[in-house]
Formats: sequence, C-alpha cells, structure tokens
Amino acid sequence: MKERVRRRGFGLPGSLLLVGAFVLLWNFEVLPDGFWGELFLLWPFGLAAVAAGLLLSRVHPWAGSLAALAVLAGALFGAWWVADSDDRTPILPVVYESISVPLDGVQTAQVNLTASSGVLALSGGAAPGQLLAGGFEGMAFPAAQYSVRLSTAGDRQALEISLQGSWEVSFPPERPISNGRWTLRHASGVPTDIGVYGGATTLDLDLQELTVRSLNIEAGAADIVAVMPANAGRTDASFRIGGGSLDIEIPASVAAQVELAGGVSSVDIDTARFPSQGDGRYTSPDFENAANRVTIRIDAGAGDITVR
Repeated sequence: MKERVRRRGFGLPGSLLLVGAFVLLWNFEVLPDGFWGELFLLWPFGLAAVAAGLLLSRVHPWAGSLAALAVLAGALFGAWWVADSDDRTPILPVVYESISVPLDGVQTAQVNLTASSGVLALSGGAAPGQLLAGGFEGMAFPAAQYSVRLSTAGDRQALEISLQGSWEVSFPPERPISNGRWTLRHASGVPTDIGVYGGATTLDLDLQELTVRSLNIEAGAADIVAVMPANAGRTDASFRIGGGSLDIEIPASVAAQVELAGGVSSVDIDTARFPSQGDGRYTSPDFENAANRVTIRIDAGAGDITVR
C-alpha cells in the first residue's frame, strides 16, 4: 500500500492548481475578454490530457502527470493567445437575426420584451406598416435566438418577445464575451404599453418619439439609459432593478413626478426642474396642468440613479 501511494502521480492536484491560477487571473482581469469562450471550443484537449496521463503513467506516474499538465497548459495558453490576438478572425461566429411584426391596422399595443442578458436597444422609427422591427447583430455563443408570440383582440395587439444573444456561464465568473446587440424600432403614434424584463443586461431605451402609456422595467444588476416620451400625454413608468445604474432623461417639455424607494446608494436629481417634496418625492411645479407628463416610480437596490 505504501508503495502504491508513493508511485501515485500529481496530475489531478496539478490540474486544479493550474485552472485555479487562470480563474484568479480572470478575476483580476488579466485574461482578455473571450478567453473562456475560446477555451470551451478547445475542449477536446481535455480528453487528450486524460489520455496522455493514463498512457504515460504506465511508464512512470510523474511522466503521465507532466504530459497531462503540458496538454492542459497548452490549451489554456492557446486560448489566451487566440483571445488576445487583435488581428485574428473570431472563432465565435458573427450571427444575424431579424424581427418584423406588421402593424395590421391595430390602434393600441402591448409589447413585452424579455432579455436575459446582453444589450437591448429600443427606439422609434419603425418602417411604415411595421409595429416592431429590428434584429441582432454581433458575435455570440450560442447563436442569437428569439421567440415571438403575437395575439390580436379587436384593435389591440399583444406582443411577447423573448430575446437571447450572449454567452451565459455561471462558473467561472463571467464577463460577457458577446459584443452583440438587439436593436428594435417601434412604430410612432401607436399608444403602447411596454414591459422590459431582464437579468444582468444593458438597456438603451429612447422612447422620445413613441406614444408610451405605461413603461414597466424589471431587471437585475442592469445598466439602463431611458429617454422618456416627449409627446405622449400621460405616461406611467416603473423601474424595479436590483443594482447597477439608471439614467433617466426627461424632455424639456415634459413635467414629471419621481418617487424613490429601496436602498439606492447614489441619487442625482435635477431639483431645479423637479423640486423635492420630501419622503423621496420630486415633482415639477406645473405637473398637474402639464399636457405631457410622466410619473416615475423607482424601486432599486444598491445603485446609481440619475434623473435630469
């Protein structure tokens, strides 16, 4: 038994130390973006490392361990080199997806967008005859996917869109390797209720040209930039986010009432336009009589809030 223990190699402990070192480098942002995606595509080297270790360990346990570590190290450093090469052709494919939803004469709409991660941009400017149009462009793994459910009742159209277009992995800790972006354009002049639901995502919402009756945003650690409608009459907006940042821009011709709740760590509100009323409320002096006004409710965890 002692002889068996003495002849045992160090392949497994050595592999754990090597991978742990690269995870530490990732946490300190030494490794380039895209490293784990490139390494994933080199997974056959893992089988080669196991095979080399088993074969050469018959000659000597240390020989097998060294061979396995050499193959594993080659894969790790190879992924590093490929991800760090500026002039390389990306291994991750550039993908394109498109969405086109016809208007079909509807007078009002409900649009719900679910984006688990990545970047989602929504603005006006849909082509004539289109309620919503746009798509995804960029590098992603797996390829961008989406699903659309559309229902019409009378002159009202309900649209449910689920978007997916970026790398998702829970371990090791990730930084997105996708530079992809969903860009959607909505029809102007159609009174619409909009809901956006996401996780750790980036939202770029330019609603200035849209007739938004209600806006409901629910997200995790999100970075959100939202420009409110300029000529929609009355708009009710609700933001529920777990963290990140929220930057709200209200057009000069629009009055607003802002209510804050939650554990917001940093708040920057233009009190010249929206004087404080106490208890986390800020209101334009002409709010009650304004032709265009927006009511904003913000429930946020630790994060930075800007309203201007």
